[in-house]
Amino acid sequence: MPTTSTLLSCLLIPILALGIARTYALVANYLQARKLRIPIIVTPVSSQDAFWIIIQPHLTRFRNVPGLRTAVTFGYHSWAQNERHRPHQKYGNVFAIVSPKRTEIVVNDPVVAVEVQSHYKTWLKPGPLYEIFDTFGPNVISLNGEDWQRHRRIVNPAFREQNNKLVWNESLRQARQMIRVATERPGAHQTMLDVRNDCVLIAMHVLSAAGFGHVHDFDGGFREIPEGHSTSLAEALKFLLQNIIFAVLFKELAVLRWIFPALYRQIRDMTEEFRQYMKEVIAYNRAITLGGGTSYSADIVSALVEADEAAKADQKSAASAIGITAKPMHLTDAELLGDLYVFNLAGFETTANALTYTIPFLAINRDVQDWAGQEIDAVLKGRDMERLSYEDVFPSLVRCLALMYETLRLWGPVPNTERWCVGESTTLRVGDKELLVPPETFVSLNLYAVHCDPQWWGKDALEWKPQRWIKVDPKTGKEAIALPHPGATFIPWSVGPRVCPGKKFSQLEFVAVIAALLKDYRLKPLALDGKTKEQASSALLDVVEDSMNIITPKMRRPEDAGVVFVRK
Repeated sequence: MPTTSTLLSCLLIPILALGIARTYALVANYLQARKLRIPIIVTPVSSQDAFWIIIQPHLTRFRNVPGLRTAVTFGYHSWAQNERHRPHQKYGNVFAIVSPKRTEIVVNDPVVAVEVQSHYKTWLKPGPLYEIFDTFGPNVISLNGEDWQRHRRIVNPAFREQNNKLVWNESLRQARQMIRVATERPGAHQTMLDVRNDCVLIAMHVLSAAGFGHVHDFDGGFREIPEGHSTSLAEALKFLLQNIIFAVLFKELAVLRWIFPALYRQIRDMTEEFRQYMKEVIAYNRAITLGGGTSYSADIVSALVEADEAAKADQKSAASAIGITAKPMHLTDAELLGDLYVFNLAGFETTANALTYTIPFLAINRDVQDWAGQEIDAVLKGRDMERLSYEDVFPSLVRCLALMYETLRLWGPVPNTERWCVGESTTLRVGDKELLVPPETFVSLNLYAVHCDPQWWGKDALEWKPQRWIKVDPKTGKEAIALPHPGATFIPWSVGPRVCPGKKFSQLEFVAVIAALLKDYRLKPLALDGKTKEQASSALLDVVEDSMNIITPKMRRPEDAGVVFVRK
């Protein structure tokens, strides 16, 4: 029978071995980072440590405890959202974070941000980080090189002018229905939790129509459970996105399946539900295409499947002509599923978030509501909201688009974005520093710093001021979107060849919803618990600032503040 000391040895030896291995890796990474000749932050944990991902959110209250601040702050996967440009004030526009897992070069420089994202053949997306998007298969977000180019050739035709019109019309329809539902609530008020849920539902319904060709009403539709399914597509997708990190952790650490068995089963079941939904959509559109029914449908999936089937035909013809099997030109079923998953993620989550964070800023700033409302009144001129032409109206609503730009500047979808070089070291110039970046060393672009550091955006960098995005033609008096502050850059949709293909999709949806809202209504902060107007505004801003990151920013206490709809 084993003694107590033997049992302790069996437990302690693996822990000691792990500690020695991590210490060795930390020292090795630190010595490598010293060669860069930039400031270094050393932390014993990293956002890639599975155990730390689970523990860290519960330790934020100890971030100011000596000895824990560095780990709690810089070991968080989206620390840049909380810290923004402040670390750069201490360490400069480039510094390194060293952990046992990796060395991460953090950059706050607009020129470098554009350069690294534009030179996609030199600076690749790191596989270990982007595998989080590979739940259903490789896709246009996670891939590099020729595989990415193959995906992009097929994905691009899906975002066409027909689709833009559909996005615009459905966004207006959903917004009108949402406003009716919201204003029928007692007191015409809603908490930020209600706002978030409403914005998500709008975005999901727009995605359903423009993405899959299925039109639903705001107060029903997408939440229905069709035959053969146990949950709605909306619920399956929402659950997967809220637990996307755990989906990866369960894959990496099987022991977690035993620690969180109920959550594991839910993720497994929801994954299969979503997979089945997407397979049904693909099969339906493939049957139409193969049946000779080139429908010229406006939705994304039909265009994607048509483009993929055309690529298959081209590959077959090329193989017949040269007598050998050509390189793959089409997508596998797994790759189609992967692309549809990231379309869902990007197609509703980011736009819903932009709307969710814009609404409280509008409620706090009545002058901005009136400023945007003046444009809306002038452009719409009493037109029927059901007959607004996308081609005529959207280009003129530049103030509404400026609202989106300013919100994304302060509360963009991702706090940072990473790249690395492979094969050989690559030179990277940051200001007056020239770094020789070793292969597979993370270069992290701190987007929250690049987008709101006063050194690039001026003294009012942290203020929400959409007017900064408007320029006026001195000859015609016509307004247009202005370039960023001199020396600054704005890249929430990325830049260069890998710019987000759904950029205009999101802009159309956002502008349509804001135009429908401000045409007849104004917003004001909800005064809960007898708060004054000023206290309600302060509480609303506090709720916005108290945000965490789950793929995109999320308010921790959305039920603690809200807005009221007031008819003009």
